[in-house]
Amino acid sequence: MKLFKIYLILFVVVGAGLAYILIPTFFLSGDDIDLPVYSKTRAREIARELKDKGVIHFEEPFLVLAKLTRADRHLKAGLYQLNAQMSLWDVLTTLSEGKSELLGLKVPEGYTAEQIAQALEKMNPGGGADFLKATQNPETLKSLGVVGPTAEGFLFPETYNVPLGASSDELVQLMIHQFWDVAGSNFQSRCQALGLTPYKAVILASIVEKEAHNADERPIIAGILYNRLHQKMRLQVNATLNYILETKHAWLTTNQLSTQSPYNTYMHRGLPPTPICNPGAASLKAVLNPADVPYLYYVSAGDGSSLFATTFEEHKKNVIKAMKIRRAQRVQGQTTE
Repeated sequence: MKLFKIYLILFVVVGAGLAYILIPTFFLSGDDIDLPVYSKTRAREIARELKDKGVIHFEEPFLVLAKLTRADRHLKAGLYQLNAQMSLWDVLTTLSEGKSELLGLKVPEGYTAEQIAQALEKMNPGGGADFLKATQNPETLKSLGVVGPTAEGFLFPETYNVPLGASSDELVQLMIHQFWDVAGSNFQSRCQALGLTPYKAVILASIVEKEAHNADERPIIAGILYNRLHQKMRLQVNATLNYILETKHAWLTTNQLSTQSPYNTYMHRGLPPTPICNPGAASLKAVLNPADVPYLYYVSAGDGSSLFATTFEEHKKNVIKAMKIRRAQRVQGQTTE
């Protein structure tokens, strides 16, 4: 009889636990709350936020279930809509599997705000214009530490799970938060050690992102850009000018090179006024850890690699060599640009 009671208690406890985990609580509020999750957000922080917003009642069951299912290792960056009626299981699978009515917005490294807006427009007609407007919201920029006129450079490349009803302002805030989350709390001090403001470091990283077609070359190109800046040389980067040109070319024409713009680094010394794209973690890392190289010049060969030179005479030879490689690549239809 005593054994039966033990089994009965165990059955009730297990049943209650499964009910708590699996059964939605329909009698509670069904109002949606938006929960931003970043790639480095810990499960315990999420549990605390869920409890504070009334989605769950206790943190520990969420944490235990996340640990047992290993979902705590797969929580995806995104903006999630949750409510108190959801079961604990539904809450967890929403966060770990992108469950629910979510759009998967993929932002590749090097995308501009305009390109992100175009991707959004395909997913949600009208959303592109709203997004671009949100990237220029001065209150958002100021509150999140962006000193430029737009969020360009801080819309971190990532695949985001976004609810259908999310506002553009919420999405922009999510992306900027993700940038600072990846950049780390010591980003400002590391920039200062290199004689840069965080904003100038992001501008440099955006140039590296566009100019380095080979991941291994990012620190080298970052080192060359530093060398040119320190020697008061013009950067002479095609990508900065292409940022504002309607027709973009790997090799710019004479007319394009004469374009009057602060983004024309063939005419103006120093950095362009804003980032020219949204760089990924590797380009940010390259700017914070530039290679110690003697080079002052580089040219893209069109096959994914660059040719480096210390003197202008060497650079001119590399340009001729790069043009030959490009011609051969075009004949074979293999050029990477």
